[in-house]
Amino acid sequence: MTLRHFGWFLGAGFGVQGWGDPTYGIGYDWKQPTIYQDAARLFERSGLDALIIEDGVAVPDTYRGTAEVNLAAARFVPKHDPIPLVPYLLGATERIGIVPTLSASFTEPYTAARLLATLQHFAHGRLGYNVVTSGSDLAAQNYGLEKQTEHDLRYDRADEWVEVVKALWRSWEPGAVLEDTERGVYADFTKVHRIDHEGRFFRVRGPLNALPPAEEPVMVQAGASGRGRTFAGRHADVILALASTPERMKAHRDDIRAVAAEQGRDPDALTVLFVVNPIPTANAEDTAAVRARRSELTQAAIDEQLQSISYLTNLDFARFDLDAPLPEVATNSNQGTLDNFVRSAPAGSTLREILAARAKADGLAVIGTPAEIADALGTLGEASGADGFLFTGQVHPAHVHRTLDPLVPALRDAGLLRRELGDGGLRANLADF
Repeated sequence: MTLRHFGWFLGAGFGVQGWGDPTYGIGYDWKQPTIYQDAARLFERSGLDALIIEDGVAVPDTYRGTAEVNLAAARFVPKHDPIPLVPYLLGATERIGIVPTLSASFTEPYTAARLLATLQHFAHGRLGYNVVTSGSDLAAQNYGLEKQTEHDLRYDRADEWVEVVKALWRSWEPGAVLEDTERGVYADFTKVHRIDHEGRFFRVRGPLNALPPAEEPVMVQAGASGRGRTFAGRHADVILALASTPERMKAHRDDIRAVAAEQGRDPDALTVLFVVNPIPTANAEDTAAVRARRSELTQAAIDEQLQSISYLTNLDFARFDLDAPLPEVATNSNQGTLDNFVRSAPAGSTLREILAARAKADGLAVIGTPAEIADALGTLGEASGADGFLFTGQVHPAHVHRTLDPLVPALRDAGLLRRELGDGGLRANLADF
């Protein structure tokens, strides 16, 4: 098999870890850095390229018009800002990439450029940043807006946001810093320039007053809609992607690479990573039991799916009859997420049938013995052309160890997972193969 890149996508963000597990809270406090540092060390020893930390800035109350379900189950909330966590993770590791999420909708480009430049100096080339466009109306209302900006317009703004951030990083020419103690000249003023950006969305004078990084952080992006894929193909170094079949994975990767080529980029410079949820089991009997348990469509399972899709799409799915065909729906929020949800079952299916299909198939889950999971990921990689995979899940210690302890040896035995990371930084590690 071919070596693939692997990472860990912390979909719960800097939030509650392990709620619902019998060992929740034993020996750790999710609000403190230690649990994340321990997980990052394990990821690094395992040869994972990066830890990507999701984020959000709202308390969801779309489903049934209340935050009850989300708060009771600690889903999407509470959530702390991941940026202050980054230095702790960098200090606890040496080679793995650390990738917090930043919203291009709610973070001014000067603030982002300065913040990321500072962190990249700490990181010695190991920093990434996951750019999102924040489709939630609830989030928008926390920043003075009545509702979120129109979908494609958010990406137009994000295009300009990336342009300004990178212009600020490049406002200091190479060689601008002299540190000439004899002449008493720290930096050559002729090599530090204003950017004088005046665009559709931003006016930024520049130059950046922080010292730009020697190597720009790696940009991660997860746009799944047509406009989102255009944005990702134009700018991103790493694509965080969700797809439930090898055919959809291949189509997604091919589309992103085609956009990159149209923009004059080398498609091979992009690393497309698909999110999967590996669930190692002991044997066939255990596998069958896990599948049966996960396919049960209990009321709790229904609530879990519907509160999630409601929040991510700004549509309250509680208003739809579970046993009637789901009507045509559209959103100004996460269009790719909605499309994946609707396409989980044949056209004309009821909402209950869609939920049942998702519970049964659980497109992100790969269930089996460690050797079976390794074989499945190898086959999936060959069929889709995926550059690698992002394991999704919390960093609750029991979950992390029961996933990686059996799986890492199997992936290495299969020739899929590297033995150790290089020490040249995140960008260099991604370029290794």
